[in-house]
Amino acid sequence: MADAAIALLLLTMPGVAWADEMESDQAPVLVEQAIALIANDAGQARVAERIEDALQAPDKEGVNLGLVRKALDVVERPGQDQAALRETREILLESLGGKLPSAPQPGRFATGTETGTSVVLDEFRPARGIADAGDATLLALSLVAVAVGLWLSVRLRPPHSIRELERRSTKKEGRGR
Repeated sequence: MADAAIALLLLTMPGVAWADEMESDQAPVLVEQAIALIANDAGQARVAERIEDALQAPDKEGVNLGLVRKALDVVERPGQDQAALRETREILLESLGGKLPSAPQPGRFATGTETGTSVVLDEFRPARGIADAGDATLLALSLVAVAVGLWLSVRLRPPHSIRELERRSTKKEGRGR
């Protein structure tokens, strides 16, 4: 009985997924992945690795390898900064002719895992604290609203308080005796 339970348990356990097995062999797809890694701040090493994979890919159709090599040189420069990554991203996009391979085709609906867009947006990092006059105005208005609310709660409270009600109830109890 225990052997059957163990066998059933082993059969129902999910298999291990290997991320390396499904890596693309098309240079344009690998260049697009490098652009996505730049947009998501994956780091210089991962971007350089993906660009090298694109240079070594067997299917190089649709990508300008000279520009891809130039992008690799830019990303491997010492003293890496955000400006160099932006430049690398622009060079990689130019190497694809300005159009990502995953871009939707006109007149065709996006299906399956397709997103229906060819835009790789930068990571969204909203400003923290008071960044501009609009934030300061919003903070001031909220403080005014809190102050007005407190003033109204004091101004419009009922004329009797809990202490006064307690005194009245003790007086009534004292008379009834």
